[in-house]
Amino acid sequence: MEKKISVIVPVYNVEKYLKRCVDSILKQKYKNLEIILVDDGATDNSPIICDSYKKIDNRVKVIHKKNGGLSSARNAGIDVAQGDYIGFVDSDDYISEDMYFHLYDRIKNDEKSIANCMYVRTFDSGKTICSKVPHVKNEDVRAEEYLEELLLHVGDVSVCTKLFPRKLIGNTRFVVNKLNEDLLFMVELIKKIESIKFVGEVGYFYYVREKSISSRYGKAFIDMQANALLVLEYVNQNFPKLKKHAVRFALYQNMAFLLAIPSEEAIKTNDVYCCALRFVRKYALKNVFNRYLKLKEKVILMGLGIMPKTIAKIFRRRHR
Repeated sequence: MEKKISVIVPVYNVEKYLKRCVDSILKQKYKNLEIILVDDGATDNSPIICDSYKKIDNRVKVIHKKNGGLSSARNAGIDVAQGDYIGFVDSDDYISEDMYFHLYDRIKNDEKSIANCMYVRTFDSGKTICSKVPHVKNEDVRAEEYLEELLLHVGDVSVCTKLFPRKLIGNTRFVVNKLNEDLLFMVELIKKIESIKFVGEVGYFYYVREKSISSRYGKAFIDMQANALLVLEYVNQNFPKLKKHAVRFALYQNMAFLLAIPSEEAIKTNDVYCCALRFVRKYALKNVFNRYLKLKEKVILMGLGIMPKTIAKIFRRRHR
């Protein structure tokens, strides 16, 4: 008998997209599902829509809670999940009808691995961008190799394209009040995972909204800078062979932050800005021969260490 999959969907003010998302889950070829809709204190009609699905299909469960953010909502779903496997779908995205069928088939006899499908980014204009994850159908990737890919920004860090054995997640939870939460969650799980098993088919469709959290400077960039230092410390302690990869990752994240921060916030009283600048000045010159950094990145990092505001201004002007 097929084991149950719990699909956790955090919901917050997405009435325009919610039906498309939930319908795509209900239409799954894999039928033994528990669909957990977590209303994270939405103020639009999303809670009503969630409750309506509960009446339509007995596989749907609804949690209504105070607003706590994406991580809080996902954690609430994990806490009540009854499935043997756990998946995540964001409420403005949607999935193919056979996504969980393929993912389950890859790990149904393996509780120490997770399954990963391909994805497509979709835009209002009709434009689509396919994932560039460097793996093919039925390829298995060791956990340490997968971590290396994340540190080089070529791996797929999203939890939404994956299926996790519930026992593997265990007590691991998403860090609350921090964005880039998928990265911290996946890095924490690496110690428990033997391999990532890839599915060649496209299963997940990200809907990219022009004014989404990740498309503008703000908390996402601020947390990105802080998280990079946490990842560096984690790798140094648990995967010392990947130290150069982790330093490259942290330098890149700090560089991205310094290039994005508005000039009026790039001041001495901004602790995050000063931390990023100190890190770049400390490590950029030491890593001039780090083969995991591109020449262009090395040049920008050296420039930021000397003239941070000027380099950031030139960069933004060229990338308008």
